[in-house]
Amino acid sequence: MVRTKYKTVIYLTGALVLFMFGIVYNGIDFPLSDSYMKNTFTLIPHLIFITLQVGWVISLQRRIINKRIRIYLIAVGLLMAFWLTVRTCKWFFVSDMEVLCRYLWYAFYIPMVLIPLIGVFITTYIGKSDSYKMPKWLNLFFIPAAALLVLIFTNDFHNLVFEFPHGIEFFNDDYTYGVGFYVTAFWFIALGFYFVTMLIIKSRVPGSKTVQTLPLVIMACAVVFWLLYSSKIINVDLTAVDCLIITLLLESAIQSGLIRSNTGYNELFEISTVAAQVVDRNYQTCYISAYADDYPEDVMKSAAEKAVDLGKTILHSKPVSGGYFLWQDDVKQIKSLMKTLEETQERLSENNFLLRAEIEIKEQKARFDEKNRLYDRIAQDVAMQLSLADDLIAQAEKNPESANKALAQVCVISAYIKRRSNLLLLGEENSLISAGELEFCLHESLDNLRLLGVFTSVNSSCNGLVSVENAVAVYDLFEQMVESIIHAVNAFMVNIKSSDGVISLSLQAGVDDEADLSGLTKLKINGGNVSVDIDCNDITVDILLPAGGEEYA
Repeated sequence: MVRTKYKTVIYLTGALVLFMFGIVYNGIDFPLSDSYMKNTFTLIPHLIFITLQVGWVISLQRRIINKRIRIYLIAVGLLMAFWLTVRTCKWFFVSDMEVLCRYLWYAFYIPMVLIPLIGVFITTYIGKSDSYKMPKWLNLFFIPAAALLVLIFTNDFHNLVFEFPHGIEFFNDDYTYGVGFYVTAFWFIALGFYFVTMLIIKSRVPGSKTVQTLPLVIMACAVVFWLLYSSKIINVDLTAVDCLIITLLLESAIQSGLIRSNTGYNELFEISTVAAQVVDRNYQTCYISAYADDYPEDVMKSAAEKAVDLGKTILHSKPVSGGYFLWQDDVKQIKSLMKTLEETQERLSENNFLLRAEIEIKEQKARFDEKNRLYDRIAQDVAMQLSLADDLIAQAEKNPESANKALAQVCVISAYIKRRSNLLLLGEENSLISAGELEFCLHESLDNLRLLGVFTSVNSSCNGLVSVENAVAVYDLFEQMVESIIHAVNAFMVNIKSSDGVISLSLQAGVDDEADLSGLTKLKINGGNVSVDIDCNDITVDILLPAGGEEYA
């Protein structure tokens, strides 16, 4: 950036020196007898002025970013070059052609009318985005501008701009100003004042009360010049100086950043914090930022095919016009984070393993606890049957002659314990079970009764679902009846029906004469009806248990 400013100062200084040389040179009266040589030497400063103006226009085409501002600035530059050109042609080439000379004089006012107007247009774009478009109503100012130019160029017919008291043929030396001139002067001064005022207003630094000093300094110097020229203290080429002042004002807006230009990109790239470089097709470095490393040619060629991992950085490459653009991604922090993440992942994996092991242990413990709870409940519910089975086994050991009958009774009791436990396990999973499960219980118990020589029969019609509580209650009542008559029973028939959760059970048993039937009168079931009918050696027990029976405890 410093280098760019240094070059700009050199260019501007050289242009000003050349311009001042032209001003001084223009004031020299060469004592030459040859009029051709004298005119040639006198023409040199004017050519310098025009050349400088054209050179400035060319630089605008290269420097200015905003398309509309660039067009307007080039238009101003060309109008000033036109101004200097027609002035030169008037005095040096067509001075003896009265009509053409006069109209070239009128042509002076084309830039004088249009330059201030274009300056107003330029100020509307200062500080705006590239997509900004000037309000269309401002184009209406071209109407009075065109009217003034028409008024000036038709002055020969009405003399409203310039009056010629002693004849139009003496227009060069003998003329006065008409009302049209003062209107044109007002236009030039008013729009010029607006342009300068807006330029100074927009020279304020955003977010601060400070203003860009360069436009102010140039404007102050211009005011001093006009005061000295009006006081006739200095006598110079006013047209050339006016063009210089306009150029410097616009250039100051460019140099101060009010009008954005594309200069200084090389230095900006060098001091950029982006690690990047531009190389030609032979991989010779053209530009490189301060944060970029210069890599060997083979590495850069590899990056053109795919990104190259260089440890702390990754080198990328993209083809551009005339070469390649390479940039480096700093991945130190990313790799450090990845390493940290890997370590964290390992620790989390270890923790997850321990957590899974701990959960498995807890699940196993929970399963063991649940099993123990179920075993305890089963043991509690069938404690009486377990005790009875122990007594029967002990009896069989003492009396071998009655061991078969005792063991057969143990089988009946064991079948009940097994099936009763199964019902409890099913109830842990669901409160409703298939009615067929109750049928299976009764079948297995009756099958074991046959070991005692008992005739058994089952007639069943079980459909749908029943509650576990009702199934257990019915099976318990069945077992209670069996245990009451197990020593004397010789026949046992079961008729069971189940539909929509309602259980209907009829138990018929035949017993020996010595049977004790007193315990049958105590049969009952919670939430249902039990009827017991004893006729000599025949027993009938009818049970009806609705679906809404009380929960079995």
